[in-house]
Amino acid sequence: MYKILGADKKEYGPVSAEVLRQWIADRRANAETRVQAEGSGDWQPLSDFVEFAEALAGSARAATPPPPQPRASVLSKPLQAAKTSAMAVTSLILGILGAITCGVTALIGIVLGIISLLRIRNSDGKISGQGIAIAGICVSGVFLLFAPIALGLFLPALAKARARAQSVQCENNMKQIGLAARMWARDHNGMFPQQLGSLTNEVEKPSIFSCPGDSHARAASDWSHFNPRDISYEYLGAGLKESNPRAEIVRCPIHGHVVLGDGSVQQGRSH
Repeated sequence: MYKILGADKKEYGPVSAEVLRQWIADRRANAETRVQAEGSGDWQPLSDFVEFAEALAGSARAATPPPPQPRASVLSKPLQAAKTSAMAVTSLILGILGAITCGVTALIGIVLGIISLLRIRNSDGKISGQGIAIAGICVSGVFLLFAPIALGLFLPALAKARARAQSVQCENNMKQIGLAARMWARDHNGMFPQQLGSLTNEVEKPSIFSCPGDSHARAASDWSHFNPRDISYEYLGAGLKESNPRAEIVRCPIHGHVVLGDGSVQQGRSH
């Protein structure tokens, strides 16, 4: 007869050898189970009893390894979904905007994409968005490579638009000069002034005398800073009468616009 010391530290039995072999087969006892034979005061592992060696060997062959049990520290922590990297998203957005900014934001997008990719890979799954980061790097790189081509197309268009705006502003200036010249003529027996500088009383602000396309002329903000040397326009009306509506009285040497005697402006070829 035998007594068994269970895993819960409780004693079971006494049981016969046949019952103990059945427990081994049912895997209620194994080689490490502590057993006390009848008449003995010592607890010994079951593997020390030769009469149960065959039963233990058969149980070992039939046994299958139990599934691994998760650690208590893992079970005690709830699973959390990985957060998408905001930096990776920003990288992709800046890369797309590179199409508009001629690659300026794309350069920043590449840097942020690389940093976010490194952080994602070192986060042990806490941060997601690796695909977004890679997309941000690729998109930023594409638009950064095409930036010189975009600039080559954009800058001429920008220069053309700027020149157009300057031409329109120049035409507006000359219309005001033509109106001022006619006002002068009506007060001076129908004769236009000898020089444009004589129209200071008829012109609202001195900047009208400076063509926006003239890089050598300084447009004065008020009359106290006005200098006749900053007049951009050629005056052709000295000695001419207002009665000749087709006479050319003012000409812009940059845009080719011409003010006629009736105050109208004839657009130049550069318009």
